Amino acid sequence: MIIEGLGKVSFVNGIFKVQTVAINASGDPVETGQLEIPGIRVGDVINALTQAAQGIEEKLKENNPTSTDKEKKEPKEKTKKNGKKK
Repeated sequence: MIIEGLGKVSFVNGIFKVQTVAINASGDPVETGQLEIPGIRVGDVINALTQAAQGIEEKLKENNPTSTDKEKKEPKEKTKKNGKKK
């Protein structure tokens, strides 16, 4: 199942229900499925997804550092008041 967004969200009979949607070839949103999470577990599931996403983000940064990350690691050259490098 691909999830490109969320549709309707409800809490019925102790179950947190989330409609998942994707964009079809015509550019229209279509339902791709439904997540059903027991209400007592919603916080745990959200925290687990957050931690998993953060872990993936860290691995991606390690494998493909951006120029911003490189700039943070490399010391900048100091310049004198007249604009010339030391």
